[in-house]
Amino acid sequence: MSAPQTRPRVEALGRSAARGGVVTLAGQGIRALLQAASIIVLARLLGPTDYGYVAMIGAVVGAATILQDFGLSRAAVQAPSITRGQRDNLFWLNLACGAAAAAVVVAGAPALAAFYGEPVLVDITRWLAVPFLLGGLAAQFRASLMRDLRFTSIVVIDVAASAVGLVVAVGVAVLDGSYWALVAQQLVTAGVLAVGSVVAARWLPGLPRRQESVRSFISYGLHQLGAQLLTYASMNADTVVVGARFGTVSAGIYDRAFRMMMLPVRQLQYPVTRVAMPVLSRLQDDAAAFGAFVVRGQVILLNLLAPAMMLTAAVAEPVVEVVLGQRWLDVAPLFAVLALGGVFQAATFTSGWVFMATGRMRSQFRFALWSRPLVVLAVVLGSLWGVMGVAVAYGTTSALLWPVSLWWAGRAAGLPARQWLLSGCRTLAAHGVAALCAAGVVRLVGPEAPWAAIGLALATAVAALALEALVWPAFRRDLRDVARTRSLLRRERVAAG
Repeated sequence: MSAPQTRPRVEALGRSAARGGVVTLAGQGIRALLQAASIIVLARLLGPTDYGYVAMIGAVVGAATILQDFGLSRAAVQAPSITRGQRDNLFWLNLACGAAAAAVVVAGAPALAAFYGEPVLVDITRWLAVPFLLGGLAAQFRASLMRDLRFTSIVVIDVAASAVGLVVAVGVAVLDGSYWALVAQQLVTAGVLAVGSVVAARWLPGLPRRQESVRSFISYGLHQLGAQLLTYASMNADTVVVGARFGTVSAGIYDRAFRMMMLPVRQLQYPVTRVAMPVLSRLQDDAAAFGAFVVRGQVILLNLLAPAMMLTAAVAEPVVEVVLGQRWLDVAPLFAVLALGGVFQAATFTSGWVFMATGRMRSQFRFALWSRPLVVLAVVLGSLWGVMGVAVAYGTTSALLWPVSLWWAGRAAGLPARQWLLSGCRTLAAHGVAALCAAGVVRLVGPEAPWAAIGLALATAVAALALEALVWPAFRRDLRDVARTRSLLRRERVAAG
């Protein structure tokens, strides 16, 4: 493609990404508030044991969430083109996968309860099988919305599902005061997502068509499925190990630490990936634009996420006291360690973009095949030193695997990884220094009030970042790129209004 033809195309896609970013980030902000409210309110209505039951189940049966999709929705979004017949066939395949996943979970409920030695898990597990069927039903409808860049519809559905799920969970918690509030929240959220996606997509599947081949979609999905299952196993091995070795209460405490860590990660991961994937898929034939988009995407992602993660890790105890309450203070040291590891985990998102957007799923699967078992092994060995050993092992392996993932993805897609890695290291170093300054000042002054500690830490971090930007030209350019993106998003918001 010639340069004159490439430029308008990239600019048009950039405008689409900006408009999608405005809507998606706004919706994700609302969802973040709803999820934060869920954590804060339900932590005061339920106890560690309630969270422990649901966490132990979710860590194991959550793999069915991946099986229900089979990687087919990503394949549909990534494909350069898709016919109506192929979409129909993919719908029936996804529905069958969702039904199979639900059936496996229902059948395996007694064995899972026996593994943990908790008979109460049988009924909980069977009810939590329902969302897998609903997810398989909705998969291609959501893929259709993403492919058509209908970000507003997706955001409205997601926000509505989170809001209704939270209201139902709080109601059940007030009336019943048990883990059934968490179960009801998942069931209602999945139901609203499914119904909303079907209605918004405005198409109904026809019967399967044998003449419409979906072999390429299945091949893409199979390799992504393998990589996702391995990644999921490594990301949830810590909860399984904690629950099996240290009991329900420890599992509940660890789960709250992990969920708090993942809250900002997921709030940025999903919307940024949702916007980036369709754009990158359309830039596959323009290596320069593709590489520039990936590097700039990482700069923006990390400059938004790293300060939140590192600063909350620096003042973990007052943050936990404000968010969860004093009875959950045992969460604080675990949260601090997991938050630092979570920064590196989030930094690997861009390598995932490259694998998926370029269709290099076989390469991603090979990377996961050797790297993810290392995470599981590290977690098991870390458990010899207790629950904290598990958290340290998880965070350390996340940090070590980040640069390797960039090199692996860059080699697979023919992208130079040096600039990619250096920009990430620069961002992490800058925000790491600011967080250390904040932690040092708070420890030195030692205010007893948690809000005062958080405010002092925030002020110190902002001052440190301002000084770094003044004396570090490369970091100053990164912040300028983030500011330009925000300016572009504001202009698109005005234009859209």
